[in-house]
Amino acid sequence: MGKFSGYLICTDCDGTLTYEPGKVSDVNAEAIKYFQNEGGLFTLATGRFPDHAKLFEDRFKINAPMVSVNGAIIYDEKNNKLIEKWPMDKWDCYEVLSYAHSNFPKGWDYWLNGINENQEFFGFGYKPLENTPGDGSLKKAFESFNGEMLKMVIVQSEDMTPVIQKSFREKFGDRFRFDTSWPNGLEIQSINSGKGIAVQYLKEHLETNIHTTIGIGDYENDITLLECSDIGYAVSNAIESVKKVADKITVSNTENAIAKVIYDLERGM
Repeated sequence: MGKFSGYLICTDCDGTLTYEPGKVSDVNAEAIKYFQNEGGLFTLATGRFPDHAKLFEDRFKINAPMVSVNGAIIYDEKNNKLIEKWPMDKWDCYEVLSYAHSNFPKGWDYWLNGINENQEFFGFGYKPLENTPGDGSLKKAFESFNGEMLKMVIVQSEDMTPVIQKSFREKFGDRFRFDTSWPNGLEIQSINSGKGIAVQYLKEHLETNIHTTIGIGDYENDITLLECSDIGYAVSNAIESVKKVADKITVSNTENAIAKVIYDLERGM
């Protein structure tokens, strides 16, 4: 039993844990290992696939299941085991992208992420500008998608992101989440999924007793993570909507934010 036993930290990656894509500072890495050595559980809550954790293995290793694909799945990276998933109906997803293709035909790319019957993650893209709405090509793309749909991404110009997001929420908001994690991308997943639901699941189902969850993030797809954690931290570079729901605001991602949270937690004991 160490001083951090019973604590679980779930952090976003880009713009929160890393100071540039894929880069974790020495200070953050040492603080994470210190936290773990004192009994704490540390994991990632990211929009990426579970293998993203391997990117940091030379700096630290997560020691709790990973919240992946924006909370559409929880994955035990150490044992290569899917723990829980919140998929979408494939043809419901087709309805959403058909609407996008018909009403916002200047979108750049659609990306579809899923998992097959062998629990292998995969994705493929569709370029609406190369196809005419109603020509059947989008339906053929979906017919070729064999597995369960976890997340869709629509990439467009930054000025169109809020327009498309508003339209989608009004039409499909009872079935889907429409969140951003960067200015010109809109991520779509089941209304029943999300980083917040996933961190609650971890607190309730991990064999190790968790009394306090700490969520750390910077962008819109992190809002539920902060709301559903016992303590929600926004980094100072976070967008305003994230800061508004945070319990605390820490330093920026370029100032070793994860280490600051860990040592602040220690000082408050």
